[in-house]
Amino acid sequence: MAVPPLDRRGWKPCLPGQEGKELTMMSKRIFGILAMLLCLSRFAFAQEHTYFETEGSIHTTAFSPVNASLVASAGDEHTIKLWHLREDTVTTLRGHTDIVNAVAFSPDGRMLASGSDDYTLRLWDVRQKRQTAVLEHITARTRSPITAVAFSSDRQTLASAGRHVKLWNVRNRQEIATLRDEKWAFAVDFSPDGEQLAVGYEDGSVKIWHVQRRRVDATQQGDTKWLFSVKFSPNNQFLASGGYHGDIKLWDASAWRLHGTLRTHTGTVQDIAFSDDGRTLASASHEVVHLWDVDSGAQLAELQGHSGWVNALAFSIDRTTLVSGGEDGTLRFWDVAQYLSPERTAEQDIVRLIYFLPQGRSVQPNMWTKLDTLISDVQQFYAAEMRKHGFGRKSFTFETNEAGETLVNRVDGKFRDRHYHTQTSDKVMEEVTEKFDISNNVYLVVVDISSQVIDGENTCGVGGGRWFGNEEHRRASGGYALIPASGDCFDNVQVAAHELGHAFGLEHDFRSDAHIMSYGIAQNQLSKCAAEWLDASRFFNANRSAFNEPTTFQLSQQRYPLNARSFTLRFEISDADGLHQAQLLIPTTREDPALGVKLHSCQRLRGQNSVVEFVTTGLTSRQVNDIGLQVIDVNGNITRQDWTLRADASLVAQNPLDINGDGKIDVADLVLVASNFGKAIGAKANPNPDVNSDGIVDITDLLLVASELQVGVGAAPAQSELGIVLEPTVQEWLEQAMQLPYRDATVEKGIAVLKTLLVTSLRPAQTALLPNYPNPFNPETWMPYQLAEDAVVAFTMYDARGQQVRRLELGHRAAGIYQTRTRAAYWDGCNEMGEPVASGIYFYTLSAGNFVATRKMFVRK
Repeated sequence: MAVPPLDRRGWKPCLPGQEGKELTMMSKRIFGILAMLLCLSRFAFAQEHTYFETEGSIHTTAFSPVNASLVASAGDEHTIKLWHLREDTVTTLRGHTDIVNAVAFSPDGRMLASGSDDYTLRLWDVRQKRQTAVLEHITARTRSPITAVAFSSDRQTLASAGRHVKLWNVRNRQEIATLRDEKWAFAVDFSPDGEQLAVGYEDGSVKIWHVQRRRVDATQQGDTKWLFSVKFSPNNQFLASGGYHGDIKLWDASAWRLHGTLRTHTGTVQDIAFSDDGRTLASASHEVVHLWDVDSGAQLAELQGHSGWVNALAFSIDRTTLVSGGEDGTLRFWDVAQYLSPERTAEQDIVRLIYFLPQGRSVQPNMWTKLDTLISDVQQFYAAEMRKHGFGRKSFTFETNEAGETLVNRVDGKFRDRHYHTQTSDKVMEEVTEKFDISNNVYLVVVDISSQVIDGENTCGVGGGRWFGNEEHRRASGGYALIPASGDCFDNVQVAAHELGHAFGLEHDFRSDAHIMSYGIAQNQLSKCAAEWLDASRFFNANRSAFNEPTTFQLSQQRYPLNARSFTLRFEISDADGLHQAQLLIPTTREDPALGVKLHSCQRLRGQNSVVEFVTTGLTSRQVNDIGLQVIDVNGNITRQDWTLRADASLVAQNPLDINGDGKIDVADLVLVASNFGKAIGAKANPNPDVNSDGIVDITDLLLVASELQVGVGAAPAQSELGIVLEPTVQEWLEQAMQLPYRDATVEKGIAVLKTLLVTSLRPAQTALLPNYPNPFNPETWMPYQLAEDAVVAFTMYDARGQQVRRLELGHRAAGIYQTRTRAAYWDGCNEMGEPVASGIYFYTLSAGNFVATRKMFVRK
């Protein structure tokens, strides 16, 4: 629940939990009211609700589809209970001799079906409260326990699951067909039109059977094993499944495309249920019931009250109540009308302020005003930086009350001030997480301690988030940041901005002291990488889809030669939601101001699949490196995977920059790259100008070679060495290089060398007229030349008698080499009248300032 704002009028702290009294009634049930007043997140809470107690674990429950006050439940007691809420009575149906796994009402509410481990499927008359039929689920002359049951919408067909799936004629109680599969079936549900039956199997697959044709129309993978629940939405728009690993899959039932995945993080999903309008989905797992918005995937609430596994769920037909049954033997009724309201809107992820006050300390004067100013200044900092990088004035939203005032939640510490002087973050967050769910929203915790630092000397703050998973770590959508409530660390707004950056998923970035994620003196800027990352963050965007499909990674090589000077990391990344940015994280060095990992560089991603490369030069100096790749998708979901890179003595690296293998890196290697520029090159090519082995010769390969060249005014290569490396080509390379979004020191050095080539090595020492080509020619030719300095250029053509045939005024030209067809002077073989000239000997003269030179050429027809 929300705690009132902290303001000048006083404080309203979070109250400790208070549990209501249990009231025992004289009839065959026990009512209980559980009221808890906690400072919890907007999702997780222990709600006031009514519950019934039974003598055994509840495995299944169902609301009557025509009577919102009638509920059936069953489980370990081997009986079925009908709870008549309006009359405050309960009826017990006896007949089963083992655990009852499933109950289902017929669409008209007149009949109840039940399936049990006693191998029987039983039908009951609800009004008369008596058994009307006992059927056995037998396949291959073997009886099977019944794991699930479901009625078709027309009430004519009943399905039972276990060893295979059976279809029954409800009217004559006869078996219609057996839908065979080698795997056990744990869940069944008919589509609203009755044409299809969804079956969940022990291998995690969902098969959609065509009921009349007895064939599989589609197969989907809901989990890797044990799918315990499948449900069609009442509007027939979606099919949902839940199983062992705690993920809920939603498929578009019209084309069987995945709509999205809901991740509970609370263990196996035992059951799921749609509300009557299909807009809300409930899921049951360990101790928690989740409510989800089906369209966006947003979590609406966590209902807490059960102890142990919650096994069964059902919505009432009037959309006001959700019933849940668990292994704790309780059947709980939750008022969910507020979450099912047609007017509900998705809430944006926000930053929430907490003022943490140890015992014995007094609230600082004007603290609300200070905190209001702090959070507003940080918000404006991010907005200004995002705009500077071209993303508009987008920033995070912080929590306010109905009047628009900054909302500050006060948490009173359990201990006195000195207790929190060491291990501050661990101790404070342990107490904060007892009251707030930090997996949702970001919490800026301002700790009022006399030391005025966090975790000891020289630490102004800490920030981060929670991660789930083993190999591929998925980050929770929330996070936290801790700073002291006074002193220099509090007064410097950049401290709060830095720690909130960690909460938003940013790591340290020591590439520039100006970056907010550095420890520089003037850390007052977001890097381009950081701004681009935040452009996809949930906290910087309203109404983002909450679905989160897995991000998968594959690193091509984890070993490098001992003598390698650089190492190219090549990753293949996939995410069905769409990729946004990848960040390479590498170990810090002794020169860095903090231990841990730091940002190497980032790359913008697009689409669902991407191959990215990072060229590293510092990692190979170590024998072992622990690296990570962190990716944010278009929905703001963050995933990270770590690898250990090792030097391998069995690998000997030929320097890939020495392309011709002559033992030195010079212009000859640069020429080999230039002559293959833009070409796709195989890994076995020899010589191989694809320096970084990405399959194509591009500007990166060129810059890697150029960075090793020793080119200067006193060491210019001969013109014959340069071959095709001409001024316009180098100029184009430079333009491409300057457009690279992320440039490390090696790339910058390569750019500097190209600039030097352009100014020195590629400028001719003298002006000259070069032989035309082709020669002889018919009907056109090109006349190359080179200029030692800028000049006004003209070409004049003469016949053998010295008569002028044609004059070309080229105008002012800069110093350089004009040799290619796009640069050389061009003659189409026509005179001034546009008439083709005759065969024979002709002369062409170059005039460039004071320079004049003539050469001979032949026209052959």
